[in-house]
Amino acid sequence: MNLTELLRATYALFRPPKAQTVSEWADENRVLVSENSAEPGPWRTDRAPYQREIMDAFTQRSVHEIVVMASAQVGKTEIEMNMMGQAIDVDPGPILYVQPTKDVAAEFSVRRIAPMISACPVLRSKIYKAKSRDAANTIAMKTFPGGSLAIIGANSPADLASKPVRYIFLDEIDRFPASAGTEGDPISLAERRTETYKHNCKIIKTSTPTIKGVSKIEKAYMRGTQEEWHTECPHCKQYSFIRFDDVKFDYEKIKGDDGEPDYIVKNARWRCPICQRETPEYDVKRCHARWVAKNERALENGVRSFRLSAFMSPWSDWRKIARSFLVSKDDPERLKVFHNTMLGESWETQMKNGEPERLYARREHYNAEVPTGVLLLTMGIDTQDNRLEYEVVGWDRSEQSWGIERGVIPGRADAPGVWEEVDELLDRSWKMQNGMGMRILATFIDSGGHFTQDVYRECARRASKRIWPIKGEGGEGREYVRRMKSGTGYRGAYGFTLGVDCGKEAILYATTVEAPGPKYMHFPIDKERGYDREYFRGLLSEQQVIHRRSGQSVMVWEKTYERNEPLDMRNYARAAFKGFRWNFDKYEAALSGAPQSVPVTQAQAAKKEKSRVISSGIKV
Repeated sequence: MNLTELLRATYALFRPPKAQTVSEWADENRVLVSENSAEPGPWRTDRAPYQREIMDAFTQRSVHEIVVMASAQVGKTEIEMNMMGQAIDVDPGPILYVQPTKDVAAEFSVRRIAPMISACPVLRSKIYKAKSRDAANTIAMKTFPGGSLAIIGANSPADLASKPVRYIFLDEIDRFPASAGTEGDPISLAERRTETYKHNCKIIKTSTPTIKGVSKIEKAYMRGTQEEWHTECPHCKQYSFIRFDDVKFDYEKIKGDDGEPDYIVKNARWRCPICQRETPEYDVKRCHARWVAKNERALENGVRSFRLSAFMSPWSDWRKIARSFLVSKDDPERLKVFHNTMLGESWETQMKNGEPERLYARREHYNAEVPTGVLLLTMGIDTQDNRLEYEVVGWDRSEQSWGIERGVIPGRADAPGVWEEVDELLDRSWKMQNGMGMRILATFIDSGGHFTQDVYRECARRASKRIWPIKGEGGEGREYVRRMKSGTGYRGAYGFTLGVDCGKEAILYATTVEAPGPKYMHFPIDKERGYDREYFRGLLSEQQVIHRRSGQSVMVWEKTYERNEPLDMRNYARAAFKGFRWNFDKYEAALSGAPQSVPVTQAQAAKKEKSRVISSGIKV
């Protein structure tokens, strides 16, 4: 540090802060860059008026904690950046910015913080320039007169527990780990660092919510003022929060390029919940709006909380929001994401686990081994110490499913005879009503337990039969099906990881679908197929419950019935269906008898019977 920088720093320590709100500072100094903004150039708070009150709460003396529960596309990150910039420039002090992990924190520093500093002259002049031997400006640390900015991950207990800070930004707290190593809740660890600055500290908590009862941001929001952005109806002049149920739209259902259902949405409008009159989206966005607090007494504790949904954003298109809902409504995984990222709401599981007897009673007669409607078959195999249990499942493009057969193969997974029986299933052809035969297109087998290497070895030997080992991973937010790198198994064979919690939730949701169609589960009544009462008890053998761990609420799966193999088998079979992109149009054409261009192999041509393969997995 040279003499000029030293004098500047000394002066800054004793200079009283300017009476300038965050919105005023941002309008005067902030510049958005093209790499991070669709509207680069000088910042304008009036572009999204709801941001003003949130930002200015930062300079409200009586407020010590600000909570923002937000959807996507509302400028949440820019609000944080403006608060941070105002603090550095106007009222400096030690700042801690916490992201879910170290890697995310480093990326955020490079992609968001560094460009903001570079584009903003007042910040660029104060943040010490990086030098080869100077640690004053690094990816993880920015130093300025009167303070510093540390950018860390919530998974780093050492960073969370060191040095007092005045300002704390906790970003995406619903993605924080339950514990920072063995030190406990990372949010509590970070908050303890403000004790030196109790009289003038600021704690900012932001996140999209996740699951109701578990979401950290929702709990923080409920402890605050619970402020919602209410819009004035141009007809009755009353103010109301725009809820998704009050947004009306017209749409046309079409088939997308991938063969999946898609939608064209038109005429999005808001129906006032008070007067029931409708207003087009364009006019709604021009109406006057204001924040309305549902829990004003929280101000006594210095906590203001705000809820942001995509409907209040000037950058959102209501037709796109509606389309996002339509393509997600039959898929609980996607619907949860819609509620979290579009509506800014926690996801509350609506399903009630179907009773085993109810599902048992609705078994039906199939018109063939593979009933009409099935386009492809998959199989899930669960590995136990003394047996393999399997289920073959049929699927259509809407994830409507048909249980085909479930059974048990006695013996250990390291016994050759067991795998001979697996081969019989993999090679078998199940008959359809028209006489065609259908074979299994993909099989996932559990590689956990005591026979991991045996499972990998036998799958590698049968690679041509499309059988893969899988490894289950529990926990919220796990990708449902992910291919592992080659070399992880026997002689370089690869498998898949499975986010088992995600699959269980989808399956139990499907048990509540009452009418044939998307997600509906069919089961055969024939005794020899294996769908007895024990199967349905096992299918519904687990439920989600909330537990307290390390001071945090976490959602876990608990057994309600000891024999949960049917749920696991169905999960693996479903993962085999979801893990690949299927050419449903091709399969439908094959089943309808349309000519195919798939060549006949020499081995098939040599068969005496008139048999030909017209589609992968479909035999005639």
